[in-house]
Amino acid sequence: MFYSDYKWTNYVQHDPRVNGKPDDTLFNKEEGNEVVYLINKLMAIWDYRFSNTGNKMEKLIHDKMPSEIVKQEDVQIWLKENLKF
Repeated sequence: MFYSDYKWTNYVQHDPRVNGKPDDTLFNKEEGNEVVYLINKLMAIWDYRFSNTGNKMEKLIHDKMPSEIVKQEDVQIWLKENLKF
C-alpha cells in the first residue's frame, strides 16, 4: 500500500465488504482491508497484471474519488472511467 493512514479492521469470513464480487455493499475508502480487496478484485476482473496499475487505483481512490461514491459497484464504475494509462 502506498498510503499508511488506513484503518485495519478485522472482518468475519465471507463479509461482503472484503469478499465476493463488487456490488451495492457500502465501501469505506479509509478502511485498508476494503481498499485492498476491491483493488485486487478489480485487477482480476479487468485482467490487469501490473502492480503499478494497483498503485494508480489506490491513489485515485485515496486522493481523487468523490466522497459521494460509497458503494463498491460505484467505485468500480468510477475507477473504470478515471483510470488512465
